[in-house]
Amino acid sequence: MRFLANILTDSKAYFNGNVLYNVVKSETELLPNIPTLIVGWDKAKGLYPNASILNWEIDNMTYWTYGRRVKREKFEEDVDKFRKIVFDRVSKSVKYEFFSVLTATTEEKKVFYAHLKNDSPKYMLLKNNMVYIYAVDSNKTIGINLSDVDYEGGDRTKLLRSLFSNKKITIVKEQDYISSETRELINNKRYIIPYLSSKTA
Repeated sequence: MRFLANILTDSKAYFNGNVLYNVVKSETELLPNIPTLIVGWDKAKGLYPNASILNWEIDNMTYWTYGRRVKREKFEEDVDKFRKIVFDRVSKSVKYEFFSVLTATTEEKKVFYAHLKNDSPKYMLLKNNMVYIYAVDSNKTIGINLSDVDYEGGDRTKLLRSLFSNKKITIVKEQDYISSETRELINNKRYIIPYLSSKTA
């Protein structure tokens, strides 16, 4: 399990169900190299003596907010801001490439389909006419438009059957674990969803 960010708080109940966050009570449980939100001024000041009560940003990876019982509105506002920062970071870190079957050469198609069949774990989301496949080895999501497959005279059913039968590909269902809040943060960047699924594997 790999997380997108840390949340350090004495009250974990508010964050129940947030499978993408490492929600902990002790600083010893914080994971390195990912954004961190510290809940509670005393806790933030204790860990970072240079923290300012006037600035929620301690550094470009660390933030603090008041406890929910102290300043509820400010707490909820800062949590929302933190989540947006985290998802903006994710959207920039995940490489996305649209593979056009209409313009790709025969050799490019061979390389592409061979990559789909290799032993690297992959996560696939099918949404309307788009297929998004995240490959762990390349940290890249590739998008395919099934309408292009139809236009070229290809067999989308055959393509999907081969993808669904591939044991290295995990099928992602958007509604299974992505909350409405997360969907709002993702907006139209659905290529992120297979990546998020790989985080919960």
